[in-house]
Amino acid sequence: MEGIILGGGSGKRLSPLTLSTNKHFLPIFDKPMIYYSLSILLLAKIRKITLICDEDSKETYFKLLGNGEEFGIELNYSIQESPDGLPHAIATGLKQFPMNRFMVVLGDNFLYGREFFNKFDGSFFEKNNFIFYQKLKDPTGFGVLEFDEKGSLKRVLEKPNEYVSNDVVIGIYIFDENFLNYYKKINKSERGEYEIIDIINSYLNDNLITAFNLGRGMTWLDMGSYDSLITASNYVKTLQEKQDILINSPHEIAFRNNWISINDIKSIIKKNNDSQYYYELSKLINITG
Repeated sequence: MEGIILGGGSGKRLSPLTLSTNKHFLPIFDKPMIYYSLSILLLAKIRKITLICDEDSKETYFKLLGNGEEFGIELNYSIQESPDGLPHAIATGLKQFPMNRFMVVLGDNFLYGREFFNKFDGSFFEKNNFIFYQKLKDPTGFGVLEFDEKGSLKRVLEKPNEYVSNDVVIGIYIFDENFLNYYKKINKSERGEYEIIDIINSYLNDNLITAFNLGRGMTWLDMGSYDSLITASNYVKTLQEKQDILINSPHEIAFRNNWISINDIKSIIKKNNDSQYYYELSKLINITG
């Protein structure tokens, strides 16, 4: 399975913070936001990744992430010429870098916990397509799942005006080669964009997608608002300081996946030895070395 990160978008909810920079470069405590979404794919053991971004951001992305060698992965870049919605962004990447099976992660998604990622060590996600969801106290502003009386997924609704359920779609999906066929059949919504729920419901109509509940053992945060930026930063800060660990460090994950070596980590630290983040990486070497 390959991976796609959606790292474009205008970030209007975070204006004026995003007037001069892509929101995915904003800090979540000690790391840029994009590190957290990248970490999701690395924890899923995915090494070939395409990052979808706008032309203005590509140079900065490359300065930060390069070709992925620093993390022991292959990282490609695909330019979305216009912000026409998530399916359009995914299709843009697939047309340039075709994939038969891929995991999509929105660039402002934060996911932390062990239970979900342990399933990637086996064959649980090797077949079928998946949408992932989490229960929220306030589902307002999210895509919401509607289940029938038997508990089977009936459909997904985009920000419904009336209460449907507390189960919301998070920005992580697994799709197969049927994606482009479905994309060709959908139209733009009233917002003037292609909507991911139209793709999901197309898969659902053909009984080709499964809804997977992250459960209580996982923490999911959407980092696309002012409040969520602070919440995510405080969450990371608290756990790291209390437990003396790194949260969603792509360098540490790559190291523990045996994709990069201790010498690779040492070389990275040597270039950045005044940073608290890299100081924590140096402690990682002392622990494991």
